[in-house]
Amino acid sequence: MSPTATEQGKGKPVNAIRTAAGAVPDGRVFDVEPSNEGWEIKVASHGQEHKVRVSRDGGQVLGKQQTAKPSDDLPKIEQAGVDAVKALQAAQQRQPGELDEMEIDYAADGALIWEIGLRDGKGVEHEVNVDAKTGEAR
Repeated sequence: MSPTATEQGKGKPVNAIRTAAGAVPDGRVFDVEPSNEGWEIKVASHGQEHKVRVSRDGGQVLGKQQTAKPSDDLPKIEQAGVDAVKALQAAQQRQPGELDEMEIDYAADGALIWEIGLRDGKGVEHEVNVDAKTGEAR
């Protein structure tokens, strides 16, 4: 079972996102999930997808590999004006909580959004959508 976001510790997802993005040239994070070791983060780089595993504290790359078949999310991240860190910060301003997971996708209305799952202090999960072009929580 994956550790909850609360077990990950405050501020660690931001560190993990930055570490993963820096692990590949011109890296742009588009998917973040907790794992048994810390964080599993998908990063786009020059049309390729890389899976980067980062420590719980967000400070160390535990492993990385280029995927054989890039995700259909790669074109989405290329259109985003708001990166994963800014999207997470906007979501946490709207709904305080620890990151459970996040990914870039299209909303039902066709808008490009960051879907962000946050767990509050009582363990209740909330989904906050952040416009990937403007950074506004929806």
